[in-house]
Amino acid sequence: MKKTLLAVAVTTCAASGAAFAQSSNVTLYGIADAGISFQSHVNGGANGSGSVTGVTSGGLSGSRWGLRGTEDLGNNLKGIFVLESGFDIDTGKSAQGGRLFGRQAYVGLQGDYGAVTLGRQQNALYDLFGAYDPMALGPTYSLNSVDNQFNGRADNAIKYTGKFGA
Repeated sequence: MKKTLLAVAVTTCAASGAAFAQSSNVTLYGIADAGISFQSHVNGGANGSGSVTGVTSGGLSGSRWGLRGTEDLGNNLKGIFVLESGFDIDTGKSAQGGRLFGRQAYVGLQGDYGAVTLGRQQNALYDLFGAYDPMALGPTYSLNSVDNQFNGRADNAIKYTGKFGA
């Protein structure tokens, strides 16, 4: 679901008489990942011969919903923000320790030379290895299952992201 709001404002500046256009874009997005799991040889039966079948949340990707937006500030500069909340699909509880926007919550500026963002965001390991993980950094079968630091998030972080070269 994508909603686009376009507002055009024309003003007269005493110094330059310039006109400008503003463009805002806010997107509501989400992923709901649920599965059915079966575990055999669990406690409860004779000699651990019991089994458990149930709903699992986040097999390949953590369930989440979020808001992402941009605001055109002119001269190829944009204000950006992300508010992203994780949840368990089977219980509806907030993930990330009960934080409403525990996955990501940041604001920043983006221009020709990259973006500077401030707030709760993914760490540098996520940015570095995320593109190479065949399981897309999901919580169960990816690099996260080997070391949780790959999906670590940092509070009060300042991050620069840019592309260099051709």
